[in-house]
Amino acid sequence: MQGQAKLEPEGRQSNQNHHGPFYRSAELVAAVHRAEGGIFEGFRAAHALGRIYAGTFTATAVAKTLSRAAHFQGTPISVTARLSGASGDPRKAPLNIVAMATKFYLPDGTVTDLIAITLPAFFARTPEEFLEFAQAKTPDPKTGQPDLAKLQAFMAGHPNAAKALMLLKDQPGLVSFAQVSYRPLHSYLFVNADGVARWARYHWEPEAGVAGQPLEELEKQSHDYLYEEFEKRLQVAPVAFRLELELAQDGDPVDDPSAMWPSDRERVVVGRLELVRRITEAEIGDPVMMHDPTAVTDGVEISPDDQIIAVRRGAYLVSVAERTGGRQAHAKFSGSQGSDQ
Repeated sequence: MQGQAKLEPEGRQSNQNHHGPFYRSAELVAAVHRAEGGIFEGFRAAHALGRIYAGTFTATAVAKTLSRAAHFQGTPISVTARLSGASGDPRKAPLNIVAMATKFYLPDGTVTDLIAITLPAFFARTPEEFLEFAQAKTPDPKTGQPDLAKLQAFMAGHPNAAKALMLLKDQPGLVSFAQVSYRPLHSYLFVNADGVARWARYHWEPEAGVAGQPLEELEKQSHDYLYEEFEKRLQVAPVAFRLELELAQDGDPVDDPSAMWPSDRERVVVGRLELVRRITEAEIGDPVMMHDPTAVTDGVEISPDDQIIAVRRGAYLVSVAERTGGRQAHAKFSGSQGSDQ
């Protein structure tokens, strides 16, 4: 049964052929650089502009019935969350696509990561589709803008991506990092202490409620406006998010982050995140601060047939290798970038 099943002792098997985590990694990162307008030394290929915040995550009572994961047992867990814009160009301020990469520091000294974004869905099912999308999105050297005909051709051949792009076209600008929903997009298998497993997708929902504003209004603000607004909130009170699991039903694809599930799927609140203050990489003691969506812990599994999540770790490691060779570029930027790249 797709939604819930008793795991067999030998675990889950897959019938698909798989690539390793470094499959086409250098190509994927190079494609992102081209689409973002170049390489910005010392910064991530995407989500270049970011700041990190510290807080705690506390699971609800129902969480442990779904997963035996350490951070689902109800004990408060220390976390950091990196809030970032989407662009690989750190000079570009966040607009209507932002991300929250959360790192959970587990009691046994290990970590697990959860990377979420404000996209309705991803643009590709496979690495090859992502390369096609990145090529279609790459600005024309003559105009500095993407070629609309190329984007339309890509959308015509990829209906899931077309749906996501159409929804994104009407997505408003942010009012605050604290008032937007973040979606990790991938499906995960949650396994409880009895070995019962359930497929689900994560959602972070803001306790302050969702709000937006016209993009042209947000564009009038300063480069660091959204970070400054967020930090003013923290001076008054913690910023909180509910962690919800959207539970799969039979037939829901769990291997395709570009495929949306029906909107009537049941959701269960499994925890609460509270962010309380800004923190730096130096204070954390992690100068690289890579977030890895495959860094799951016992009780949570990635889909073995999801070709996008399979290659993300390799691509991120390529990006880390690039940016750690050019950290001196931080001196060129002040404010938001700092050590929170």
